[in-house]
Amino acid sequence: MCYTIKIDLSREQLEKRFGAKLTDGGDYRPGDRVNAFSLPLLPVICNDSPHEIRLYRWGLIPYWVRSAEDAASIRIKTFNAKSETLSEKPSFRSLVTRRHCLVLVNGFYEWQSLDKARIPYFIGLRGGQAFALAGLYDRWAQPEGGELTGTFTVITTRANPLLEQIHNVKKRMPVILSPSLEREWLSAQAGEVQKFFDPYPEELMTAEKVDPSLFRRSAGKDVGGL
Repeated sequence: MCYTIKIDLSREQLEKRFGAKLTDGGDYRPGDRVNAFSLPLLPVICNDSPHEIRLYRWGLIPYWVRSAEDAASIRIKTFNAKSETLSEKPSFRSLVTRRHCLVLVNGFYEWQSLDKARIPYFIGLRGGQAFALAGLYDRWAQPEGGELTGTFTVITTRANPLLEQIHNVKKRMPVILSPSLEREWLSAQAGEVQKFFDPYPEELMTAEKVDPSLFRRSAGKDVGGL
């Protein structure tokens, strides 16, 4: 699954790469190891405004959730959404037809299990360019005051051969979109989504071992200030 990402682009780099303007830029803080369980604000492009980059919270809260307690409970279960079951899950099935987004990253981290050890790897693209993960988003109205909170989930698919070796227990990876498919994903209709969920070609990706102590020291708290 995908729970830790890197997004260290400056505002100017982000806007240039993805051809959109960052709104609420004062709240954007780049980070090397951004963990989903910290519920960070991250840059996304939503299909209702494809020329804007917004900051949404990782951990999707469906619009129909009634209480803050239920919202807190559900969002830690919706960091990821399996592509194979999107139409079956209440949290996601209504979003497949109408609320697609791009989650903007430099890369992500996965852990390899070897005996009792867990070895972290940083996964990126050859050339080091930023890229987009396929996501779904929703907006939830808080019970008190009705303030809208934008949230998202990252869609995952089966691992390619590279990720099978690294994420060797669950053998999953996030859905990576090539630049030519980013805008197509935003406008895709329900019957078209499956074509986006093939694993990204391993020959276009890189994987680098990371010092495990970086994660032990942060203990999940190093989230780039988000």
